[in-house]
Amino acid sequence: MAKKISQKFLACLFLIGLIFFGSANRSSIASASPEKKTAANNYIEGEVIAEIQPDTDISQIIAGKNISASPIENGSGQNFYLLRSLDEKSTKKIIKAFQKNTAIISLQPNFKYKTLARVSNDVYRPRQWPLFDTTETPGGVSAFSAWDTESQGQRNVAIAIIDTGVSLDHQDLKDNLTKGIAKGINIDSPRKKPLDSDGHGSFLAGIIAAKTNNKKGIAGSSFFNHLRVMALKFDFTTAEAITAINYAKAKNVPIINASWGSYGAEGLDQALKDAIASFPGIFVTASGNGDPKTNKGFNHDGGNPNEKMYPCDFELANILCVGASDKNGNLADYSDYGNLSVDVVAPGGTDNDPITGLSNRKNKYISAEGSSLSTAFASAEAGLIISKYPNLSAAQVITIIKSSVDPEPSLQGKVLSGGKINYQKALALAGGY
Repeated sequence: MAKKISQKFLACLFLIGLIFFGSANRSSIASASPEKKTAANNYIEGEVIAEIQPDTDISQIIAGKNISASPIENGSGQNFYLLRSLDEKSTKKIIKAFQKNTAIISLQPNFKYKTLARVSNDVYRPRQWPLFDTTETPGGVSAFSAWDTESQGQRNVAIAIIDTGVSLDHQDLKDNLTKGIAKGINIDSPRKKPLDSDGHGSFLAGIIAAKTNNKKGIAGSSFFNHLRVMALKFDFTTAEAITAINYAKAKNVPIINASWGSYGAEGLDQALKDAIASFPGIFVTASGNGDPKTNKGFNHDGGNPNEKMYPCDFELANILCVGASDKNGNLADYSDYGNLSVDVVAPGGTDNDPITGLSNRKNKYISAEGSSLSTAFASAEAGLIISKYPNLSAAQVITIIKSSVDPEPSLQGKVLSGGKINYQKALALAGGY
C-alpha cells in the first residue's frame, strides 16, 4: 500500500511542484565609481551650503577661491547657494575659508540622506520580482515595504518543509536552518542527513529563508532572517508524511509547507487528513499545476473528481491552499483554481518571468515556476506574521492572510479570497488584532 501511494505522490511531485529548471548564471555587474564622494559622516565631500546676506553679490564672495556657486531655490526668500570646490578642497577647508566673512550668515556641509526603505544587497535581488512592492511590480508581495516594519528583536520562526530535503551547506541557507533538538531529519533514511538530491526542497527553502543582505545570491522573505527552515525529507508516502507532520508537531513548529499532493479519489487519504487535522499549526499546500499537456489549470470546483487535489481539497480549517500568480498578479495559466478550495494566490512564475532561487548544488542558483513556489511565499508570510505577533492563533493568521490580499478582477470567482498575498498588508492588518 505504501509503495503504491509513493508512486502516485512522486508523480504528483512533478505535476504540482515541478520545477522547470533554467539557468540563472551570475550576470556581470559593472561597478561604477560615484560621481560624488560621500564622506564617512554622510555629507558630500567638497560641497557646502551657504546662506548669504540680502543684496550680496556671491561672485565677490567666491572671487579667487576656486569655488563655484549655484543658487538654491527654496521659496523662502533666503539666499542659499551650493558651493563646490574646483580644486578638490575638503568640506572643512571650504567652511574655514569663508567662516569669517560677515556677508555669510551660515555655512554647513551638503548632507547626504538615506532612504528609510530597507533594500538588501543580495546579488540577485533585482531579479526577485516576487518580493517587489506592487507599486513597482503588480505581481509582487510588497516584501520591501514589509521589511520596513520588521525589527531585529522579533521572534525567530521555524517552518517545516516536508519535501526532498534541502541543500544543507548552501551559502545562502546554512545559517537559517533549525538546529539542536529541532533540527531537520531524514525520515526516509534516519541515519542520513536530509540532503536534497532533487532540488525541489532547496528552492522552497530559499524562498522562505535564504539569508538576506549578505551580498550573496538571493534575498529570503525576512530582512533580519527571522525565518528558519526545518528540513523534513520523506519518500512521498502516507506513512512518512504522517511521521513528518507529527515530528513538526512534537517540536512545536507553527507552520508546515507541503508543496505536493495527488489528484482524484486516490488522494482521499483519510490517514493523512487525520494527521493534518491534528496539527495545531498552519498547513500550507499547493493548488496544483493542472494538465502538463495543455498547460491549463484545473477547476477544483468544476465537478470532475479527478481534477481535485489533495491535501488542498481536504475541508480542514488549518489548511491554506495556494494557487500560482504571474508577474502581473493574475492567475498563472498552469495554476489550478477553485472558489471554494483555493484560498489565495502567490507568485509562481511563468516561462517569461520565472523565479530565481536556490539550487541543490552547492552555492548555485536556478530559475523555476510552479504552484509549489507559491506555497513557499505563503508559508513565509505566515512566518513573518507570527514573528512579529507571536500571540496570534493559527486560525487568526490564516484569516489575516486571506483578508489582506491584493484583489484582482481576474481572480474573482476563481479564488476564495479573490486576491494575491501581500506581506505588508498582512502585517498591517495583524497589528490590529
